[in-house]
Amino acid sequence: MIRRFYIWLRLRFLPEWARQQLLEENQRLTRELVDARREIDRLESYIEGMQDGLRRQRKIVINNRGGDTP
Repeated sequence: MIRRFYIWLRLRFLPEWARQQLLEENQRLTRELVDARREIDRLESYIEGMQDGLRRQRKIVINNRGGDTP
């Protein structure tokens, strides 16, 4: 409903230069959003790799009882 109103408003009342500017701005913002999502996905996969590496890291256990041991 709101989308139809937005389209009607844009087509009915905006001058041609403003309509073109609005469409170009929407396209630019859409490209930026896609790039940001791609960057987020890349960073999340990097984080997952680091977490897996830390989880699989060897655990070193040091038993230090000191002195005499029976």
